[in-house]
Amino acid sequence: MNPMRVALLYPLFPERSISMSLRGRGDFPLGLGYIAACLKRAGHTVSIFIPDSFRMPMKRVWRELEDFKPDLVGISALTQNFMEARLVAGEAKRRFGCPVIMGGPHPTALPRSTLLGLPELDAVIVGEGELPMLALAEEFDRSGRLDLEKVPGAAYLRNGEFTANPRPEFISDLDALPYPAMELLSGKATPFGNHKVLTSRGCPGQCNFCANICMGKKFRPHSPERVVAEIERLVRDHGAFYIQLPDDCFSADPKRVHRICDLIIEKRLKVYWEANGRVNTLQDEELVAKMKRAGCERVLLGIETGSQKINDIMRKGTTLEMAEKCCALMNKHGIGTFTTFIIGNEGETLETIGETLAFSRKIKSTIAYFTILIPYPGTPIFEKYYKDFDRPDMDWTDWCSLGRTRPCEPRQTRLSHLTLWFYSHWGMITYLFHPAQMLRLALTSLRWMSMSK
Repeated sequence: MNPMRVALLYPLFPERSISMSLRGRGDFPLGLGYIAACLKRAGHTVSIFIPDSFRMPMKRVWRELEDFKPDLVGISALTQNFMEARLVAGEAKRRFGCPVIMGGPHPTALPRSTLLGLPELDAVIVGEGELPMLALAEEFDRSGRLDLEKVPGAAYLRNGEFTANPRPEFISDLDALPYPAMELLSGKATPFGNHKVLTSRGCPGQCNFCANICMGKKFRPHSPERVVAEIERLVRDHGAFYIQLPDDCFSADPKRVHRICDLIIEKRLKVYWEANGRVNTLQDEELVAKMKRAGCERVLLGIETGSQKINDIMRKGTTLEMAEKCCALMNKHGIGTFTTFIIGNEGETLETIGETLAFSRKIKSTIAYFTILIPYPGTPIFEKYYKDFDRPDMDWTDWCSLGRTRPCEPRQTRLSHLTLWFYSHWGMITYLFHPAQMLRLALTSLRWMSMSK
């Protein structure tokens, strides 16, 4: 057997993107954690590196990689950190001479231009990474070299020509996967400042701005028993008292949520948690009340707009009435709501922005967040309006910027980027400093303080 030594990296984000480069060590990439756990179970040696600006700067990463001596370097890239991922890939190839591969939403959406623009890259893994990485490692075991032709989901250049292998089927039995290997995080810094449990993959929503292209549109859940067992493990082994459930849509199957809550209550787990939900799946007051009893402290809801016309264009599959009812139920039972709104949707006008700002105040969420629409690669919005940016020489540095610098003016609306930037900030300011909202935030802060004692 020739077990591989695999180094997995999650590069820094630029500060002007949606995600800041000053990430906490708790921002653990669960996708890499699952891949690492699968490789470890198969007998390979794995280490995960998450650079940050203080405890794990890139200088330290390179030193530790020199000691690790990888047979392969795998890099996870979003659009936000893609330009940094390119630099890391090139430098890894120059330093170690080993195969370098890249996965994640951005290269999954644009595999051809990713490979053509980065000659040092050996392959892109499209979609979920566990099965392709296991296949790649198995081929390495047999021959001591990489044979990309036998790796499902691998895209690569053969004699300068782009080649893409068929993607594997999405993993249907998620319970067969091991727990994400957070213990493999390099640097001896605990990743548990921020406890996370991914309870499902895929989202049944059809939103035209969503870049969930790695996990697909089919909802694939862990069983309630596996979810609660993992929560119990974090509470028992790592002292967790607050857990994030970062699924695209935790509430997609209300019956499953009922069962998860029942198990948490039956086991008397002393834990608070938050999750992402869709308003059309949170219309049952019995379920909301049970979520509160089971420790649900906050639900993130993508409302996105206060205009039903724009809502329909976005293909949200919800109504404003559903959003009102959902938020009212959450407020009634003491569950905080973090609502998001997107300024600059397809067909957006000053009138529809006004409707959104008014609606954000009407539903009385704990906090509302306003952002500019980002046309992520792989989304219907990108394919319709921005496909010409899919080229090897494209600089993606400011593509996700929330500031006033963007590569081009919006194409899905006649409003200028400066106008959208102004109203996204105006929406936040007027929301936060409304007297009723300031009171809600004060009460929420007091509740959080009491929880942490």
